[in-house]
This record gives sequence, C-alpha cells and structure tokens, in this order.
Amino acid sequence: MPAVESLTPRHHRKNLIFNSIHESFWGFGIAFHSIYAVVPLFLSELEAPTMVIGSVVGVFTACTAIPQIVTAFYGRRARNIKVAVMAVNGLLIPPMFVAGFIFAFIAPSGPSAWIIYYICYIFFALGVGVVLPIWADFLETVHIADRRGSFFGISFAFTSVAGFAGGLIVKRLLGTTPFPNNFGFGFLIYSACILGATLMFIPYNTRRRTEKE
Repeated sequence: MPAVESLTPRHHRKNLIFNSIHESFWGFGIAFHSIYAVVPLFLSELEAPTMVIGSVVGVFTACTAIPQIVTAFYGRRARNIKVAVMAVNGLLIPPMFVAGFIFAFIAPSGPSAWIIYYICYIFFALGVGVVLPIWADFLETVHIADRRGSFFGISFAFTSVAGFAGGLIVKRLLGTTPFPNNFGFGFLIYSACILGATLMFIPYNTRRRTEKE
C-alpha cells in the first residue's frame, strides 16, 4: 500500500486497529520468552553456570544497544519504511524458531545444551537492536501527531492484556509438558507471534516522509 501525503482520521483509526493487533501478538509472544522469568528459569533447568543465568538481562541490553548505532541511520534513509520494518522484524524469527525446534523436538541434554540456546538468544537480542530504531521511525509515519498519546496508550494496553493471557498459557504449558519440550514449544509459539506481528504491518497506511525527516 503506497504512502500518502498526510494521514486522515480514517487512516489513523485503521492503523490503530492493526497496531493493537500487532501489539497483541507481541504481548502474547513475549510471555513465552520473558528475559526476567522464562529465560533464567530455562537456563537454570539446563544447568547453565550461575554467571550465565545472571547475565541474561545485561547481555540482552548490550546486544540490543550495539546494532542501534548503525540502524538508527539506516531507518532515516530507507525509501520504503514499511518494507524496511518488515524486513528487520523478519530477522527475529530464525533464531527463535531454531531454538524452539531444537528443544521441542530434538531435546538436547547434557552440560553443553545451554550453549545451543544461548547462541540463539544472542542472535535474537542483536536482531531486536536492529529492529528498534527502524520500528520507531515507522511508528512516526502511522499516527496523527496530536493523537499520539491515545494511539500508543490503546495499543500498549492490548500488549499488557495479551501478555497476561500469554502468561496463563505459559504456566499451563510448563506444568503439563515435559522439559525441555515445554520451553521449546513456547519459543515456537513466540516465533509464530513474531511472524503474525510482522504481517500486521502490511495493511497500515503510512505517511510519506519529508526530506528533513
């Protein structure tokens, strides 16, 4: 769908609907890969070193920060910001899918099994760092400026509600499916949610950016 010169209230409402669905996919999916709860628990069950478990949040923060130095400039220069944001979001799917497939169906064990997941985790975190600046630039083109607060407030409310629902499913999944298959299936669900969220970008109406932007 080509960019328009300026967004109308109708465009804004349409984008709000799809952004709320997009955020619902993310909120639901993140529950299966929370860096504050699920990931440390998974590494602990894999008997990863204590230092590795404790580094989860720090490694994620560092890995997301580094790529932004480069992609912050790329997003500003992208001719088609919608294609750009979909392309970089696609980078998040392979590492999460690979981790999910390996632990859901192959179920490796032993003292080095955690390394397989941690490699995927690092690639995923780097991918998030690539996405963030371009996603931020994209969001600036899909809402009317004086309605920014309601646009993000409503969208992120859906994130929270979906995250709560996802948390209930996570609890049931971990309690009814053997380890490590349970975590693997959770990661596969997350990768499917990322795909769904990425496809939600297609129907958005975007505003054509000026030369100064």
